[in-house]
Amino acid sequence: MSYYPETTVIKGLARVTRERRLPPGVVHRRTAAGPAAQVSAVTVVLQGDALREYHILDVARALRLRKARPEQVADLITIAPDQRVRLGQELAARGRGKRAQTLLSPVDGEVVSVDDGQIIVQASERTMEVLAKTPGEVESVENDIVRISGVGAVMQCAWGNGRFYFGAYQFLPEEGFAALRKIEPTISPYRAKMIISPLPVERADLLLAQRQEAAGVVAPSMSASLREFVLGLTFPVILTEGFGRRQPTTLIYRLLHSNMGRQAAFDAATPDHWRWERPEIVLPLPAGGTFPETPSLTQALAVGADVRLTRAPWDGILAEVVALPPTPQAIDNGLRTQCARVRLPNNR
Repeated sequence: MSYYPETTVIKGLARVTRERRLPPGVVHRRTAAGPAAQVSAVTVVLQGDALREYHILDVARALRLRKARPEQVADLITIAPDQRVRLGQELAARGRGKRAQTLLSPVDGEVVSVDDGQIIVQASERTMEVLAKTPGEVESVENDIVRISGVGAVMQCAWGNGRFYFGAYQFLPEEGFAALRKIEPTISPYRAKMIISPLPVERADLLLAQRQEAAGVVAPSMSASLREFVLGLTFPVILTEGFGRRQPTTLIYRLLHSNMGRQAAFDAATPDHWRWERPEIVLPLPAGGTFPETPSLTQALAVGADVRLTRAPWDGILAEVVALPPTPQAIDNGLRTQCARVRLPNNR
């Protein structure tokens, strides 16, 4: 029977296709980029409004109509359901000229209902903007969903705190975060750059990065007790492996090392069962006249596949599947289960 393992994409050159959409509860206002448009990582592709309280407006009372019939009141209303309105915009009017009486919108928002002489307006809390995050070309726009396609190195990670940054990055020296204590923040080479740490991070490390005005932090792991603290930080924090004390995946750090000097998109999306987004680092790269394939996420495990080991002492090491025994195999704890035989980089 075929086994379909969870797939994490780590590739030096791939076609990166991503869909961008507004969060649930946000009303679409406009799509800011059309098909075939070239977009950068920080291009706004969608705009919408997060809505809050309702305002119920009695048209007859506002226009001082005591004995008017419902159809007479309806004739005075100048807006329609689902229409966006601005603060002070006319909703209904009676008469003309200086003696005209008008009902004006008390808020920016959307007309939810016009019925029985009442207008219900839901106020806008704030404008939401959705960034492309992936440099490339708008492939399609459909039902308020913008699909963007680009080319580059892609490194999917385990966890993020919901922030985003596009720009340069810098590796820590051998001393780690301790070396930053000796650097004046105003002249720090880490200022406005993502800090790449090959070691797990502590609370003190993140506070030091904040003091250095770094753009964010990428690290293999951190203690789960820091989760709420990190969610409150204003810069992105990406964990390549997850919580605990985990070793980094060599290929991720090798790709970042080999592309030093380039800018990258650091999307610290927080994993959610109801959303397809996951934290990742995307390095835009020239395709060299070719257009690579989109990585497949539904391939069955097969001989020749590259896999990442996730248990000590090989945590983070990449290996190659060399055999898939057809019968269950005995493992160290005495259980017999389906297994794969893999070859490590040292040929073990």
